[in-house]
Amino acid sequence: MDRLLAAHEPVFLFFHSNSCAQCVKMTDTVEEVHPDFASSVGLVDVNVYDKQNRDLLQRANIRAIPTLIFVDAEGEVTGHVGVMEPAALRQQLAKMAEE
Repeated sequence: MDRLLAAHEPVFLFFHSNSCAQCVKMTDTVEEVHPDFASSVGLVDVNVYDKQNRDLLQRANIRAIPTLIFVDAEGEVTGHVGVMEPAALRQQLAKMAEE
């Protein structure tokens, strides 16, 4: 994540678990949509129960899952908590890819 941010590349951070129903639905959506943007928007896939991710969870102040954080090339941050429909995710990533 830090490497992508330092390079001023758009980054999509996806905070989730492998067990909550909404997270599983959102994982399916990310796997469906993100490959179309893989060359232009970096993906940081973060399982909140992986101990290696503890510092990142604190930095991002994650309180609920699934949480999606979008950082554009200018460093502007937007977020979404809960399930995002595929069309909405596609629109958000397309916007980031254009900037």
